[in-house]
Amino acid sequence: MQQVLIKKFTLLRNGIEYKAGTILELPEAEANALVAGAPKEFEKVSVGVVVNSTTSAKKAERTLKDFTNTELKALCEERGLEVPKAANKAKLLELLEGAADQQDETDGDSLPPVNAAATVK
Repeated sequence: MQQVLIKKFTLLRNGIEYKAGTILELPEAEANALVAGAPKEFEKVSVGVVVNSTTSAKKAERTLKDFTNTELKALCEERGLEVPKAANKAKLLELLEGAADQQDETDGDSLPPVNAAATVK
């Protein structure tokens, strides 16, 4: 089994919606296919506590905000982010979200912004 972080959007699997920020455990082949097919939306991670894909819908709503400081620090370190010694939960969440936003901005294959008003005739 492989742990996968949903970085963007929502994943619908077996009738259960998993929101962005949720980490769930998937079979190795399925996790590899998700990450290979959409690396901006999914990332392989290794965290002690995860949402198992067979859990109930209520338990499946574990997002980054539900993680402990220790888990958030481990995730930051795994992504190569510098964590201040006295970082609280809000700061850790800010670091993780900022890193995801920064990665989106630096991706060369993203589409440029569109002025929708200019496209209407």
